[in-house]
Amino acid sequence: MEGHSPRVNEASRHNPFERFLPALRNQPGFVAGSWGKAPDGRAVSITVRESEDALPQSTMNANAVPLLPGQEPALIAAPSSMDRFARCAWARKQPAASGDADT
Repeated sequence: MEGHSPRVNEASRHNPFERFLPALRNQPGFVAGSWGKAPDGRAVSITVRESEDALPQSTMNANAVPLLPGQEPALIAAPSSMDRFARCAWARKQPAASGDADT
C-alpha cells in the first residue's frame, strides 16, 4: 500500500484473506465482494449487501472478529475512505444454455 512500510503491506495483504473475508462471508445480508489492488499499492474493496439496512451491522460484525494469533493491530492499515452507493445497475455474464450451439 502506498506510503506504508513493507511489514504493514504484508499484514494488510494477509488480514482480508485470513480473518476478514471468512467473517464477512458469514454475515447476514452479505451478497458479494470484490477486492483489487493498483500497481502503486492502492487497494479498493466493493461489497454488496442485500439492503442498505444490512450494511452497518454486517460491517461492525466483520470488523469485530478477533485478530488471529500473531496479528498485530498496528500493522493492519485502515481504509483511507469509505463511501456508500445505491445500486443503479447490475450485470453478470449469463451461462450458456444447454441447448446452445456454442456449448
